[in-house]
Amino acid sequence: MQVANSNVDGVNLKLLHAAIRFNALMLGLTGGTIAAVVIYFATHASMARWGADSGNYLGLLAVFFPGYSVSSGGAWIGAFWAFVYAGLFSWLSYRLYGRVLGSRISELLLSAAPTDNPVLRPSIMRLHGASLGLAIGAMAGLGLFFSTTWLVVRGTAAESVHAALLANYIPGYSVSLLGGLVGGLGLFVFVFIGCQLLAAVYNKIVETRHK
Repeated sequence: MQVANSNVDGVNLKLLHAAIRFNALMLGLTGGTIAAVVIYFATHASMARWGADSGNYLGLLAVFFPGYSVSSGGAWIGAFWAFVYAGLFSWLSYRLYGRVLGSRISELLLSAAPTDNPVLRPSIMRLHGASLGLAIGAMAGLGLFFSTTWLVVRGTAAESVHAALLANYIPGYSVSLLGGLVGGLGLFVFVFIGCQLLAAVYNKIVETRHK
């Protein structure tokens, strides 16, 4: 408890951890809600556009969304699972980012007004590419690995031709336990590099506008 209430590099850790928990919750709710809305309306749009053939593509989501179907009732079930998956992914990604970043937050804050506590002053926060890459990359890699593992466990790996297409973009991937592991590591690398580039561009824009 003493550590949680101490200051490190000018940052009140207790306040920082509370802010991370709150932001993670808000991001999870927001991400989950957006995903739920997208799946709900995509299902209805598919029914309106293709009618009886509307389940040819979106229907594949039933592999990961138990009870889902391209129907009015299925749209609600799909929205529920989309909210759960996207919300959990967003929440865990932000929590992990906050954990990895830690007290280094003080190094990323740009502020025009000096104060004793940089967490409380009006500030612009830059992104920490490595921490962001580790957080989102780890979640993406684990997501691919567990999704592939689920296809193997349920015995539909050989029939998962759409999942197998990922091998065109992720070297070494296949719908198997080993392929899922290799693909997960490859996806982690891609996402990590992408986050580094995103952080570099974002920070450059922020620093330029802050001058």
